Amino acid sequence: MSLLSITRYSALSLVFLLNAPITAAEISQERWLKLNQAAVNEHILPSYNALAEKSKTLAMASASLCAAPSEENLRNAEAHFIDTLNAWQGIQHVQFGPIELLMRNFTIQFWPDKKNLTSKQLNIILKNQDPASLEPEFFRTASIAVKGLPAMERILFADDALKQIEENPYRCQFLQSVSDYLVIQTDNTNKEWQEYKQEFSTLISEEGIYENAQEASIDIMKAQVEPLEVIRDLKILRPLGNKGKAKARRLESWRSKNALQNIQMNIQSLHHLYSGLKDYNLFQLLKEEGANDLADSIEQQFITIETTLGKIPTPLSLHLKEPKVKEQLLLIAQELKQLHESLDKTMPALGLQLGFNSRDGD
Repeated sequence: MSLLSITRYSALSLVFLLNAPITAAEISQERWLKLNQAAVNEHILPSYNALAEKSKTLAMASASLCAAPSEENLRNAEAHFIDTLNAWQGIQHVQFGPIELLMRNFTIQFWPDKKNLTSKQLNIILKNQDPASLEPEFFRTASIAVKGLPAMERILFADDALKQIEENPYRCQFLQSVSDYLVIQTDNTNKEWQEYKQEFSTLISEEGIYENAQEASIDIMKAQVEPLEVIRDLKILRPLGNKGKAKARRLESWRSKNALQNIQMNIQSLHHLYSGLKDYNLFQLLKEEGANDLADSIEQQFITIETTLGKIPTPLSLHLKEPKVKEQLLLIAQELKQLHESLDKTMPALGLQLGFNSRDGD
């Protein structure tokens, strides 16, 4: 049986499962609270802490590169950039809480950049070489397009990056300034979550952001469901293009050759949120509510997607136009659609209404 046939068979099986009647659950606030605290303590807080720590190491590597430009220091800075990027991809799906303050999420990574604003604005800054553009005050009012990971990627992974840094030290100085600002953003987000986590620690609240534990679970469930559309539509289908006209430069992080790993980190993190939390997770909750087949089906879909991603050659930008790779990506896109539908349809059965999708229209 071919891979495509297996996928079609799985899709038919999933449709049967999704159409099977599931009685709306009466889940106690205590169980929602348990789920919330597991998600925050085992998933969100460790991920933001890792991002903050990786950002600090990247800033130190950038400073070393600027102090002594060399091939070794450049490779070291590139490696720490990838570590930081991977840490961001592991928490990118959480679009609520302190990360929303002052558009920190877009400050850390402005993408997709459909008008190439980062390159255009970065080139102006690097050409003008204004010392004021290196100061923290500049970044408080600067465009989000030039003060995060994409701007750093353009400097670190440019053609002849070391030569350009040696000939124009300002490039590295701006790199270091962006890196220092990234540390501020990730560190503040991490610290503010230490207070914000209290919103997920109460059953019922008259003064908090959420009225009860179930309402707080909605944001966590949105972080579980909504990103699947982003991965499918923006990270896979958009680069593949229409009528077979694939465009590698539409891939996320194509300059650093990390596009495939970005997707892998996204799925791995969402999988962890679904079934990897040790104290309590959505997989267990579905099982408790008698939706055993659906819970197992969702788990298997995560595994299938991760397995298929592991078979795709990297860097994706060099293989995107290969027929076999395109077929694999289209299969993954279909699996992501099925996974999104199955997760989305569990929400009403659990008594949750996710409401407006904040990512619509991206």
